[in-house]
Amino acid sequence: MPSPSDHPRRLIWFCNTESVADHPETLVRLRDDIGLTTIMPESHVCHTSGFAASPEIAARGPFEDWREREDKWPKAAQGIYPPVAGTVSGYDDGPLLSLIDSARQAGIEVWGHFGLWSYGGEVYPEFALTDLQGNSLGREGSQSAWGTGLCPSRRRINEWVVDCLRALVRRYDVDGFCVDHARYPPPANPASLLACGCADCRRESGALGYDFEAMLEGLAELRSGMAAADAVSLLTTAGEAANLWEFLSGFGGGDAARLWFESRAALLAARMGEFREAVRTEAPSMVFGSDLFAPSIALLGGQNYSEWEDVTDYLTGGSSHGGVVGWGTSVTNLAAVWAEVICDRVPGVGDEDVLGPIYALFGCGHLQLPLTRPGLEQGGLPLAELFEWEVSQLVKLSSGRVPRYPPISAGGNPKLVRRLCRAVVEAGCEGAMLSLDPANGAILNVLSEELGAL
Repeated sequence: MPSPSDHPRRLIWFCNTESVADHPETLVRLRDDIGLTTIMPESHVCHTSGFAASPEIAARGPFEDWREREDKWPKAAQGIYPPVAGTVSGYDDGPLLSLIDSARQAGIEVWGHFGLWSYGGEVYPEFALTDLQGNSLGREGSQSAWGTGLCPSRRRINEWVVDCLRALVRRYDVDGFCVDHARYPPPANPASLLACGCADCRRESGALGYDFEAMLEGLAELRSGMAAADAVSLLTTAGEAANLWEFLSGFGGGDAARLWFESRAALLAARMGEFREAVRTEAPSMVFGSDLFAPSIALLGGQNYSEWEDVTDYLTGGSSHGGVVGWGTSVTNLAAVWAEVICDRVPGVGDEDVLGPIYALFGCGHLQLPLTRPGLEQGGLPLAELFEWEVSQLVKLSSGRVPRYPPISAGGNPKLVRRLCRAVVEAGCEGAMLSLDPANGAILNVLSEELGAL
């Protein structure tokens, strides 16, 4: 196993394809100013790096009719592609090809990018996640702000993704891939936590050694136990439990719940291993990975860090704060939605009763976090402390077999960005995934000063 000192040091810029293609001089400047080593470009129009699907790939693609689905994807009228798995035809790859040439001249790596499963089900309900009985997630899931996922066990999609990856390796001069959406929808979407129960997921789960029916029985026992408990006992147990699993065990189904989430994560890891193998079949030295949910919620979202180290070549994330995968707001996003659900369903319970216990169950009860939903919505979160804590969990949950590149959102207050950088360096990580404004000189100075040690 490589020691951490043997891992490649990388500063990766999650950038916009068209913008950087129009301003290629930015690459040289960032290389010289902050030590940029790698770019991961994405077009916000097609939700990939700007790849053009070949006619052969498009002919087999399951999502080619998206332009005819304006009723489910109104943005189709604007020419904006839905965030689905793989590559879809019709996009002009000229900007991407230009960007790759500029990166080569600057000596900078290029990682390709496209999505997988956590979105697209609202546009393609025939491929969407189902509940445990195999039914549609319905209104609660499909209209959630956190998206409706595609089922990760549909062979037509996954075999086609393999074909896409192989074709892209042959057609584009990229050094690796950072696929996106390699997960279930965020755990802030309660409906997604008990998905997917379709026949395909039952089959794939069984192939991995899990007894699907036994898990269903355990989850049913858990739900019955929690339904029979009153609000006081629920909150008391939550306040006294060491973690989420100990809390659930108090109602008879903690082991089944953990097994359920571990089975979902194993299913995704198996697919990721197949995708990496497809890439390596074409280019044995090419790196492959994805962004990850923050450590605190990753298993609930289908990502087991120890398994991810077996099937990918690095660990990274999507954003240090904000958004769906923000490492500084993961628990607070989840807590806000879970508190709303609990308060709506349990008479006499308010935000202040449930938010503290939720924070404690996820290990961040020691932080000074808002105890009302309006407080969460108004901002003012201790983002640096939350991110520092998540990075410490990254180190705790990973073995160091692959390099760790936590996400740094470098677009805000320079003092905050400095603390985010220091958290990464002091944790012993090998680099970072950056989102930044290349025109912000103050931020570039911070990145140079703090990440130069890498």
